[in-house]
Amino acid sequence: MKPRELTRLGLAIGRVLRDSEQTAEIHVAEELTGRRHFRRFIASLDEAGRRLQEERPELCSDQVDYGQLRQLPSGTLGAAYVRHLDDNGLSADYQAAATRYVQDDAVAYWMRRFRQTHDVWHALTGLGTSGHEEVVLHAFSWGQLRLPVSGMVVFFGTLKHIVGERRWRVLRHGLAKAYRSGRDASPLLSVHWERCWEHSLEEVRQRYSVEPCSV
Repeated sequence: MKPRELTRLGLAIGRVLRDSEQTAEIHVAEELTGRRHFRRFIASLDEAGRRLQEERPELCSDQVDYGQLRQLPSGTLGAAYVRHLDDNGLSADYQAAATRYVQDDAVAYWMRRFRQTHDVWHALTGLGTSGHEEVVLHAFSWGQLRLPVSGMVVFFGTLKHIVGERRWRVLRHGLAKAYRSGRDASPLLSVHWERCWEHSLEEVRQRYSVEPCSV
């Protein structure tokens, strides 16, 4: 990492420590620290992952009919995913925004896909968007991918939102449970979620061995 990028990374970390909702700064940290990890991920893609990379679907309003997802029966993955977005005032298009510090087209795609599927993982794990729940979801992500940004969120976020807020039960049980759930689940980043919307949420959890992590 270049000295200028190290400075930018430090600035991003400082801003997120002051305000955990600075999602754009988390994206900066993800891009600056994750490029090598995503290159390794790409080199190890299985057939499903290579097919997804070739097709390059995006979870955004240009490619996903969110109105149709809102019509799906309660209990389906699609309904749970869009309810998570709506209940928290989130836009999938924001997570689909172009990367700023990544030139490699394939790496940039997988970074965007990681951001987009973050909200699918919220639905799978049953976790909300409060500060401590986002930390727990990154523990799940760390179990899946070992991305540096997840390690940083878990470390600094635990100090701020779990220890600082005296959430001792989450500290003792929630983080470890989420990490184990992510570690033991099937690889999720290369799943073509767009083909699973109409399936039962419980069925999808069982198919990919995802243990809910709600705290």
